[in-house]
Amino acid sequence: MPLILRRRIWWDPVADASSYVVYASADRTIFESSNFRWGATPGIISKAVTGKSDLIIPDEWPEFPKEPGIYYIGVTAKDETGNESDPFLSQGLFKFIPPSPPSKAGIESL
Repeated sequence: MPLILRRRIWWDPVADASSYVVYASADRTIFESSNFRWGATPGIISKAVTGKSDLIIPDEWPEFPKEPGIYYIGVTAKDETGNESDPFLSQGLFKFIPPSPPSKAGIESL
């Protein structure tokens, strides 16, 4: 089994938030105010988070894209009535695929 390093997405807690939603996309323009439609935005995936202000991937979000690349992460706060903030946007390089092992190796006596 290869070693795949996990990534932690975190944010500062919001006093009046009852939960959060983490959104991910390879397309930054999806998060522009004219395009972003919270849970109804095409080309974006999301994960609801309750009771904490971080998310470990891929462990806690196995649906997170496996394709290596830069992903834009938006985090919103939701209140108990379902109102949801604008997203706080960050970006990072994500890669959950290890390199291939060496094609040849050996042990020699010297």
